[in-house]
Parts: sequence; C-alpha cells; structure tokens
Amino acid sequence: MSEECTATEANMSRIPSPELRVISSHQVSPPPGTVGDSTLPLTYLDLFWLGAGSVERVFFYPLAVSASHFVHSVVPSLESSLSVALRNFYPLAGKIRHSAARADGYELHYADGDSVLFTVAEYSGGDFDYLSSDHPRLFNDLLPLLPELPQSSTDGDGLRLLAVQATLFPERGVAIGITVHHAACDGSSTIRFVSAWATACAGAGVAPPPLIDRSMISDPDDLYSFFYNEIVKGESVQTMLHQKAPADAVLETFTIGKEQIQKLKGLVTQSGDLSFRCSTLVVAFAYVWVCHVKARLPESNDKLVIMGFTGDLRARLKPPIPAPYFGNCLGAAFTATKAGELTKENAVVAAARLIGEAIETFKEKPFKDLEEWPELMKTLGEADILSVAGSPTFKVYDVDFGWGRPKKVEITSVAKTGAMAVAESREEEGGVEIGLVKPKAEMAMFEKHFNAGLKTMP
Repeated sequence: MSEECTATEANMSRIPSPELRVISSHQVSPPPGTVGDSTLPLTYLDLFWLGAGSVERVFFYPLAVSASHFVHSVVPSLESSLSVALRNFYPLAGKIRHSAARADGYELHYADGDSVLFTVAEYSGGDFDYLSSDHPRLFNDLLPLLPELPQSSTDGDGLRLLAVQATLFPERGVAIGITVHHAACDGSSTIRFVSAWATACAGAGVAPPPLIDRSMISDPDDLYSFFYNEIVKGESVQTMLHQKAPADAVLETFTIGKEQIQKLKGLVTQSGDLSFRCSTLVVAFAYVWVCHVKARLPESNDKLVIMGFTGDLRARLKPPIPAPYFGNCLGAAFTATKAGELTKENAVVAAARLIGEAIETFKEKPFKDLEEWPELMKTLGEADILSVAGSPTFKVYDVDFGWGRPKKVEITSVAKTGAMAVAESREEEGGVEIGLVKPKAEMAMFEKHFNAGLKTMP
C-alpha cells in the first residue's frame, strides 16, 4: 500500500462523527398562478426507469460565511431562485401517479401549488475540505448532505420527484444536495434544471426553458407495453431511500488527465485495425473496467463481467428530438466477457474493443436485441456488472450559484447502483473524472492498479 493511501487512512480515523442540524424545511412552488394543472404521460423511455429510484448529486462550493449570513442572505436567494426555476421545470414539483387512461399507464401530474421540499441545514461537525476532496472519504459521512424524497401520502396520490438541501459548513462552504426520481427525467434534463436554478440565483438572467412535450417520443412498436410487462409489472415503484453503506465503504475520486487519455488512445490504436471510434470515453471506461476487475476479482477467471452504459437518444430517434427535451431519452448498451480476459497483459485494449464495438452497435441500432434486455437484467445478480452514471458532456463544474465554480461534484447514488460516476475534469480540458464507492480494502487495491497502470504507460 502506498504511503499516500496509508496517510489517507490515518486521516480518516481522525475525522469526528459529523452532526447535522436542520435549520428549516420549506415547501417551494413555482410562482403563484404561473403554471396551471398539467399531466404528462410517461413514455416507454421513462417507464424503463420507474423502479430505479432516485439519482443523488451533491455540489460543494467554498463559501466563507457565518450561519447568520447564510440563513438571512444566502437561503432567501436560493429559495426564490428555486421557485423561478420551477416555473419552467414544473413537472419536478409534481408527482408520478397511475393514469386513469390505461391500466398500465403512469403519468407526471402537476397541480397548482404542488411543491418541492427544500431543507436548510448546518453541518457543524463535518470537515468541508475532507468531504470535498479526492482521497477516500467514509461514504456514510456524506449521507446527511442528501435530501430524501418525501414518502407518498396516505391517500396514495403518487411519488414525489424532487428534493433539495442546502447545507452550511460554517466559514468553510456550502453543499447543495439534489435528489431526483429517475423516472421524471435523465441526467441531461436534471443538469439543465440545476443550471437554471443556479443561473437565477446568481442573477445571471433566465436560462432557456426546457422542451416539455412527451408526444415527441413516438412508439410505433409499442415498447411501452413491452417494458411494462417485462420490467415494471408486479414490481414496487416506491422511491428508493438512501442506503447506508457498510461502515468501511469509501468514496474516492480518480482523474485521467488529457495526456493520459492520449496515451491510452495510442495504446489501443496501435493494436491494429479498429472497427470503432477510439474516443475519450471508450478508453476511460476500458481503463476503469480493467482496474475494477483486477481489484475485485483477481482470481475469478471464469466469472462473467459486464460493462453497461447509457447513451443519449435525442439525436438518434427518428425524427430527432431537440436537445432541451425534458424527460428520459436514453438507451442502454452492454458488453460482457470473462474476468480473466481483463487481467491479461493487454486487457485495456481488449476492454476498449468490447466497449467501442458496443457503442458502434448502439449508434446504428439503439434497441438491438431489445428482447434480451429483461433476461439480461435477471441474470445480472450472477455476474459482476460495472455501469456508468453521469457524463462529461453535462459540464457539472460550470454550475455557478454566484459563488464560483464548484470545488467538487459527486453522484452519491452510485453507492446503491455500483456504478462509476463520470464527469469532466475540473482542472483540465479533455480529462475525465471518475467517482467510485467501494469497501476500503477493495478501493485500496483499485487505487494501486489505477495509479500503477498510468505510471507505467510509455
């Protein structure tokens, strides 16, 4: 184990148990009278995520203010700008409910006055610099920064879609926690909403509105019924609460810099004629997948390992869907091999080929082998799967509430999905940032393979 990792573990042992004090909880609605009652049917692309629960992100901003200044100056601006943003993103203030139009139907319903829970808190016992760093952090120490979606009311009127929390670390910084039910929208739509909120808070004008029109998603093959019968029917669609990870689970951030990306591309392209585009994401995913398998399954040669990822369909549907479309517009792709294939000498090249070819297939036919998806999902428990959350194209480090760029952005819901969180590098154009949650010992092994592999590249 490296000296750096040993020092990190010693630092972790000194971190006191943080204490969160809830200052207030508000229900924030769009400005009165600006949005009428509205109903949006879930499309088949939304229905696919109905049982997936919430996606959770936390944005860390350095901000040296007192509790008094935070409550009296910062919070009112956050609250009023949230209301402004919800005017255009009003479905997020509503609920998912069963539709009266069809037995298998679900819809997003907004009624005038519907609201979003906005929690204000103080994390006096937490260490801002520790929690917003790259090195391993105890994952459970971050959970208090994330709001939970309010539970459905007793009259069964639906699932709430959005909750937000602003947490002050006195004289150090602010954490903005965002929890969104995945069936409401995908990551692209979520970041558009957060950016609109931040733009309004910073007084930088009004962000362009999203395109809210579910009729744009055509379904000539009745994929809605297929997804309902194969995935949703008989399953509970209650919101997934935060899952407390094992006590030694840690969240750590890794960055593959621009120069390292270029070296990985060179390694792959030198292997011979390629049938795929050797992109930044292909080599980044391949490198992380190999390190993950080496750390997790060092002696499991015959274990099935799967890489799963999503791709934006907006430009690939016929007709194409405009980029501001609000909702889910994702397709899924998978590739698989035996663990032993990713522990060999040229494993990164092999992994890149598998991922690259899967992406090319996705580009040509996003729903190829669709009938195999449900069976594949049932067998995932027998395999080791690494999936992807987020994208460098979201530009999460451009989200500025008027306090400057975030110091750190985390997708904390990867703790319950086992995915790797992906974002653009904050420090360098062309780099990729990866976030993972793993048991401490496994994370140490991943870090060892990750750092050693980059250092030994020519």
